[in-house]
Amino acid sequence: MTRPHDTVRTAPAPSPPSIGYGRRVLSVTSFTALLTGLNTSGLDVALPDIVRHFEASAAQTSWIMVGYLLASTVLLLVWGRLADLFGRRRLYLAGIAAFTVASIGCALAPDAWILVVGRVLQGVGASAVITNTTALLADAFPSERLTKALGINAILISATQAAGPLLGGLLTQAWGWSGVFWTSAGAGLAALAWSAALLRPDHGHGSAERFDVAGALLSVVFLGGGALALTGSGRGDGSGTGGWTSTTVLLSAALSVSALLVFPVVQSRRRYPLMDPWLFHDRRRTIALVAAFLTSVSYFSVVLVMSLYLQTVEHLNALAAGLQVMLMSVGAMLTAPLAGRLAARHPARVLSSAGTATSALGIALLVIALGPPAPTVLIGLGLFLTGAGAGIFGVPNTGELMTLVPPHRRGIANGVRSVLQSAGYLISTVLSLALVAVHGPSRTPSPDDIGAPLSVVSAGARSLTESHRTALLVLFFLCLAATGVSLLRGGTHRPDPASSLSTEGTK
Repeated sequence: MTRPHDTVRTAPAPSPPSIGYGRRVLSVTSFTALLTGLNTSGLDVALPDIVRHFEASAAQTSWIMVGYLLASTVLLLVWGRLADLFGRRRLYLAGIAAFTVASIGCALAPDAWILVVGRVLQGVGASAVITNTTALLADAFPSERLTKALGINAILISATQAAGPLLGGLLTQAWGWSGVFWTSAGAGLAALAWSAALLRPDHGHGSAERFDVAGALLSVVFLGGGALALTGSGRGDGSGTGGWTSTTVLLSAALSVSALLVFPVVQSRRRYPLMDPWLFHDRRRTIALVAAFLTSVSYFSVVLVMSLYLQTVEHLNALAAGLQVMLMSVGAMLTAPLAGRLAARHPARVLSSAGTATSALGIALLVIALGPPAPTVLIGLGLFLTGAGAGIFGVPNTGELMTLVPPHRRGIANGVRSVLQSAGYLISTVLSLALVAVHGPSRTPSPDDIGAPLSVVSAGARSLTESHRTALLVLFFLCLAATGVSLLRGGTHRPDPASSLSTEGTK
């Protein structure tokens, strides 16, 4: 029997893209990118003040950071599909509202666990915003202007990542840790009003379709269980109560694997699946998604590895190390808009592959530079090139994916991309921590411990350097793998969006 999404849609078409409306949507997505980005990176600096205020335990401190990531990852597919069914605008506004209310709850939290709950709710709201951002831009801009818009959006995200720690420090110094959340709440209210005023009403493209509850539950179990297992595996303390052998990790991993095995079977039998298998029927779409995942794994934790190295081996303080690793964000910020302009004339296969190759070169320079003493110029160049490559890769890769997906599938397509990217971030972090072999003190840290120079148990500086070099080498080879995958998409022509819409389900 022919499935509904294997034929050309007859649902009412959305308003045609236009430059004027596209610019208004870009102002909305840029505002919310700043909102969610500053909340994430700015909180890193506020964390010591949070721990001192609540006298938080190690577990509480970890969950204050991890809770947001878990919630924002596991719900991306769900929100993406709901946006396709019922309209992006209402999901987008609901996400901003939830994020704003959760920020107020975080600012008023009376204890650490209430703050954790608030952070989880922030992640729920942020995921509804993140999964719809690219889809809103793709709906609003003509295809020939889309990559430029994505480039501008990317540069603002990079700028936020670079400025977040500085702003977080200023807010914490002026008003304490709650200043970060009160600022997020105020910005959220402004973003909600701005978005409601500028975004056109929409009603989705499949209101007659049923939401795949079973698929949603399985995706949450798979992603949530996997994230819990990876997070828990990195907290072994040598006592047998943590790491890969802990009951929590083993149970989470078992649930995640079981859900993964059942998920495709359930999806193949659903008339309206959560993650449409059609998305993977085109080689370029599949490769764009796989390349995005591998790129996220390969570059995301470079900042973490180098920050640890600069503080533990080179003995820089946190501020000096932070200023150096900021060069990675600067590189991405400068190249993302350039990639957006070039993507209008050159295929994603060339640009995205050049981006991952540039990041691989940057990581290779970091491997060579590790000392001690490490040449500052070479480290700076390596970090800059790593970030520059990430900026070059992202815009054309995402742009091609969006032009290969019809409007009524863009929400779930971007949801899948966002899930893979977030999962890549988590895997990159846990993998690098395991390779660097970072071990905290066996006792529960006191508030005064947080924010002190990091320590890594090692036989000496040479052993420490080699552990960091090993982590960077693994990331380097992952980056090469991402380059190879990106080149496999084949062809040198730019996709024709009209063709991809009219031939849906035929590839």
